[in-house]
Amino acid sequence: MARLEAHDWPGNVRELANVLEAAMIVGGGQTLVLPAAFARARAIDTGPRLDDAVRAAIAAALRATRGKLYGRDGAAARLGLKPGTLQSKMKKLGIARGEFV
Repeated sequence: MARLEAHDWPGNVRELANVLEAAMIVGGGQTLVLPAAFARARAIDTGPRLDDAVRAAIAAALRATRGKLYGRDGAAARLGLKPGTLQSKMKKLGIARGEFV
């Protein structure tokens, strides 16, 4: 908490939201794990560790839904994302839906 309070948040609420989202993903949803770069620099570099955690969460949701993206029982809903957002993240991370169908 002290590290969060001491930061001047030049990006305001959006920066705070991004840091908290990254910390929750990296911490597995149980604890906040702030990126090491947070203490050293203004720009937060979550690096490959965050990408790996996001990739794993998407893969788990796709496995559970057998590759279904849309609908109440789709991967996007399981992850709390809009289907278009999920597709963008999949493209960015090189995840092919066909692997899970």
